[in-house]
Amino acid sequence: MIIRAVYNQRGVLTMEPSETKTGRTSLSAVLVEGQYRPVQAFHWQLLLLATILLIVIAPRGMAGQQTEDIDATVQYLITYVKESDVTFERNTTHYSGSEAAEHINKKYQHFKDDIDTPEKFIELCATGSLMTGKPYFIITEQGEQLPSSEWLNIELAVYRLRNEYTSP
Repeated sequence: MIIRAVYNQRGVLTMEPSETKTGRTSLSAVLVEGQYRPVQAFHWQLLLLATILLIVIAPRGMAGQQTEDIDATVQYLITYVKESDVTFERNTTHYSGSEAAEHINKKYQHFKDDIDTPEKFIELCATGSLMTGKPYFIITEQGEQLPSSEWLNIELAVYRLRNEYTSP
């Protein structure tokens, strides 16, 4: 025999024999005023649905925000290339910043679904030629030549530091 605690009519806690043989209640019962009452399955279905929605939708919402931040960073880098005073070397041909930005933007539009970080953008769109395998270079006004990926990764780090200190 199982004993359960129950409040009587005067509000005093008493002990009485339970009709439940196992001492367990089903998931569809709750304790209300000292007695177990069945809960309609609909409530459990709602709770289960709400839990599933939180698990499935919340990460997607955050991913959407992340995509917007990546796109903003990529657009900043493309603008940085466009407004720079360096010469871009692509497959031994020299291009202005504006021309290079146009080419990089076309590659970005092509690979947009594969890009999940600004670093991936630099790797896929601004590092080298997919056709020839040759790396892209930038040539400064002083004649220094360095890989475009290195140049853009440095600017990406500067951009992140600047935004880190100006964010609320």
